[in-house]
Formats: sequence, structure tokens, C-alpha cells
Amino acid sequence: MSILITGGMGHVGYELIKHALRAGEDVIAQYHTTFRKKDADALVGNVRWVHCNLSNPADVEAMSKDPNVTGCIHTAAVPNDMVARNNPGESIMVNIGAVGSLLEAARLYKWTRFIYVSTGSVFQNVTNFNAPIFEDAIPFTTNTYSTTKLSGEVLTNLYRTQFNVSAASIRISWVYGPPLVPVLRQNPRGPIPLFLKYALAGIPIKELRGGDFAASYTYVADVAAGLFAAYKTDNLNNGIYHLGSGANYSTHDVAAAVKEAVPGSIISIGAGTEPWTDDTRMRGPLAGDNLFKDTGFKPHYSLSEGVKDFANWMRSNPETFKV
Repeated sequence: MSILITGGMGHVGYELIKHALRAGEDVIAQYHTTFRKKDADALVGNVRWVHCNLSNPADVEAMSKDPNVTGCIHTAAVPNDMVARNNPGESIMVNIGAVGSLLEAARLYKWTRFIYVSTGSVFQNVTNFNAPIFEDAIPFTTNTYSTTKLSGEVLTNLYRTQFNVSAASIRISWVYGPPLVPVLRQNPRGPIPLFLKYALAGIPIKELRGGDFAASYTYVADVAAGLFAAYKTDNLNNGIYHLGSGANYSTHDVAAAVKEAVPGSIISIGAGTEPWTDDTRMRGPLAGDNLFKDTGFKPHYSLSEGVKDFANWMRSNPETFKV
């Protein structure tokens, strides 16, 4: 029996596959446009890769009816509004349509669990950036990405409450860590991979703006562990879970963590929140105890520990910080 992990070549999906394999699970891993043979070959355990276009319901049905699949963690998505707003039709098909197709498979084939990976971006109306956002807070969306992700939550709740599918939505936020080190600057990913890349390359970092931006950065290993804990628990008592560090860290905090991980780094940052808010909005940290109450899971990595671990991984993969 296997767990289906969608977005297996994505940031969270790939780390989740590694975590599931270490736990002794058999994995069926979905991918679409990207397949990195080197990363696939590096995995240790029983994993089978399946090509599937999640925007095509027939493709999803063909993948989902595999009798070996007993549950799913759905990580695949159009990942942020910088991408989503340029192709809203595709974003709707992937971020909403695929969720519906997978939930219908969960109902028809009696999967034991369905975990939908959502986002803190469903809170677009936050004005107090220091106040934590708890799991009973009412979402409010304003852009393509957040609207499509919230729609996935609505569908997940429908199948949970009306069709007795053991399903839940887990919101994650500002995930960082290996193997995601963009070749080009991607502001929606936040400053951590960018700062580490330049620091390890020995290049001084001078940001004219952005010091006042803050976000609840969460290390990817913690995200994978929390998602897997929800998938395996016998007590999925809630429809919404928040998975995050529980605190906001400023860009100055990020710079301090990078300087600690890469001694000798030179980083200077000006005031303001741009460019990190060019494609997203600031918000308070995701908070709540549903995940801990139902699974016993708490994030392990502090910002300093996560940045150090990320830096060490990059050192062992020096091609990641070539500039």
C-alpha cells in the first residue's frame, strides 16, 4: 500500500517523499513538467514516479485509481501570485480542479486520508502584523493565488463534512530550505535563499529596502514532518491546521542568522518592506495548537538552526551558490 504525494519534484513534495521513505512508507510520486533524475536517484526506498497533468481530470483519474494508493498528501500547486496571476485559467484548473478530482478519488476508492496543503496567503486583510493568526480566523482573499488556494480548502471541507472523507487542510507559510535555491532572484521565496547564496559566494549583500519586512519562515524539514504526522495520526479531529514557526522574523533577523551560518558575511539592509511585498502581503504568524493536540508534532528548527542546516546543505552542493 502506498501514499500518493503530488508535486514530488516540488520544494515541499520532494522533502516529504524523503521523510515518508525514512519512515518506511511506499510512495507513489506525481510530477508534471519537471523531473530531476539526479534527485530521483538519490532517494532511498520504494518510490515510483508517475507523470500526471493535474489540470486534466482524466490524467488524475488514471493516476488515482491505482489500487496501491491508500491516501494522498497533495502538495502540488501553482505556487504564488507572481505565477498565478499571469495564467489564472491554468491556476484554477490546477489549484482547484485537481483538488476536486483527488477528493473525488478519495471518496470513490475509500482512501484512508487526504491532506491538502494550503497557505497562509488566504489571510490577505491582516493589518496587525505582530498578532498571531489562529486556526479559527476568517480567511480573506484578494488575488488569484490566495483565492484558488482557499477554494481548495472549501472543497476539502465539503468532502470531510458531507462525504466522510478523512481530510484536512494544512496551511504552511514562507517555507525555506533545500533543495530550493532559485537561479534568479524570486522575491516571493523570501530573502533566506538569496542571502545564503550570495554570502556563500563571498559577495557582499546590499539591500536598499526590505529591513522592515517580517514573515514566519518555516524550515522545509519541519513542514514535511508536520504534514506526515497529520497523514499518519489516528486523531484527525480538525479540518484546519496551521503549520509554522509561530513567530515572525524580520529581514534583519534573517541577516543575523545568515551571518551566524556564514561567518564573515557582509549584509546591509535599508528600511521598508519592498521588494518582499511586491507579490505578497505581510501578515502575522500562523499560530494554533490543533496540530500538536492531534499529532503531538511541534516544529524542531529555530530560524538560526534552519539557516545553518540550509547553509551546510548548500556547501555540500556548491553549484547552488554560483552567481
